[in-house]
Amino acid sequence: MADAKHQQQPQAAEAAAATAAASGVWKTVKPFANGGVSGMLATCVIQPIDMVKVRIQLGEGSAATVTKKMLANEGVGSLYKGLSAGLLRQATYTTARLGSFSCITHQ
Repeated sequence: MADAKHQQQPQAAEAAAATAAASGVWKTVKPFANGGVSGMLATCVIQPIDMVKVRIQLGEGSAATVTKKMLANEGVGSLYKGLSAGLLRQATYTTARLGSFSCITHQ
């Protein structure tokens, strides 16, 4: 019985140390993860508006006309053309920018 208690104590200490190390890593990684996810979500929301804006700049008509044409001729997917490039940009640039900002300002 005494041997079992002595074996459980080191295991519990090791588990506590592993948990503390994991939480320390998460504290460092969390701002980067939050920055990347928030930037990518923003891109998904803004992409359709940006696509309509680009078509307006190309002289295809007003916002309503461009949107109607895009949906009628190309479908809903046309609003999300170029999304992969925007997501890649956010996954690198915004992740680094927001994560670094949080790390720098908290030290």
